[in-house]
Formats: sequence, structure tokens, C-alpha cells
Amino acid sequence: MWDGLIEEFEKLGNVVRIDLPGHGQSGNFGEIHSMEDMADAVHEVISAVGLEKPVVLGHSMGGYVALAYAELYENIGGLGLFFSTPYADSGARKMMRDKAEALVLQNRNAFIRAAIPQLFSVELRPGLREIISQQIDYSLEMSVEGVVAAIRGMKSRVDRTRLLIDPPKFLQPQKIGVFAGESDTVIPIASVREWMDAPGVGYKYISSHGHMGHLSDTENCAAAVAQWWATFSE
Repeated sequence: MWDGLIEEFEKLGNVVRIDLPGHGQSGNFGEIHSMEDMADAVHEVISAVGLEKPVVLGHSMGGYVALAYAELYENIGGLGLFFSTPYADSGARKMMRDKAEALVLQNRNAFIRAAIPQLFSVELRPGLREIISQQIDYSLEMSVEGVVAAIRGMKSRVDRTRLLIDPPKFLQPQKIGVFAGESDTVIPIASVREWMDAPGVGYKYISSHGHMGHLSDTENCAAAVAQWWATFSE
């Protein structure tokens, strides 16, 4: 998912892309993949490749995992929430997760084909047909069990806003970056504005695009992340 941004990232340092449990080449390990369990998996990879203080950037669910990682481990040099949120699911969102799980169990393929286009801004979809089709194909590689485990994990996650308000010492001063989308319907910008000025946030970027800004607003998002990352060497 980071293909369009990698070239810009690699100008600043080594980049490790991780398939979270149930995604890509990573298998499933249970009926629910909690954010904490996924953070443990990320830590295993980071330890295996010998990274001491990595800058951890997570998109959407990946942001939830990054927050869990910062809560569990101290070997992190920066935290990026990329079209993500520290909030737990609301009651309404949990009901949506339950419906999504039921649909996946009923017909995973139909669910994925209907859900993926909704992540992109309506007005941009006609020009992004190839990219959307590619994302559908990637998602169809996930098993029913993997999709359901992720849904359950997101539904059960806890609120971690306090990490932005009073971040641990290893994320001070202001080593948290926030990247959001003005047209994001998954993580509404109105919600993001409630917490993006928290004391621990040192960098903010708002794209005019939706939830998949890294695919529809690639150049600007890559430049924003690179600008944030560069602040760690200043």
C-alpha cells in the first residue's frame, strides 16, 4: 500500500514495510487480532531486523496498532497517525463492525468489492478505477478469518488519546505526526480536529482527499511524511 511513497521515504533512511497478521504474507493467529497482538507482531519484526528507535507510521488500522505499540514498547523514535485516530470505536461504529463481520461471513468477495471504493472520495473514483481495482484484488487475498479477526480487533480497541495529550518521554518533544483527509468519511476531519492540536503532536498535514490519500494524493502525502520524518534529524 505504500508503493507510491517508498521512493521518497527511502531518501531519509531504511524502510521496513510489515504485513500485519492476516494481511499479505502474514498468517492468522486467532479469531481476533487485537491491536496489542498486532503491536507484538510488529515488535518481533523490528527486533528481528535490528531497528533500535524506528519511526512508526500506520495507516487507519495501522495507526491503531502504532498507538498500541507506543503504549507497550519504548523503542520507538516517532509515531505517525496516517488517516487514523486515537479514539476507540463509538457505539454506532461497533454496530457497523458487527454488520461488516456478518457480511464478510456471508460473502467476503461481495463485501470487499463494495467496501473498498467507499474509502475513496466520490468525485475521484472515476479517475482511480485502476487503483481501486488493484486494492480490491489485494484485499481479496485476505482470508475470511483474517478479515473477521481484524474487524473484531478494531472493534475492541481502547481509546489512546492520552498518548497524544501526555506522551511518554520517548515521544517527547512532539514526536507525533498527524496526517488526515478533508474528505475522509472513515475518520472524519471534524473528529480529527478534536485531538490534532494535543500537546504531543508536533506535525500536522491535512490532505484535500479521502481515507486513501496515500493512493489518491500520493505526491503531497509523500512530501508531508518526508517533511515530518526529516524533523527527527534536525
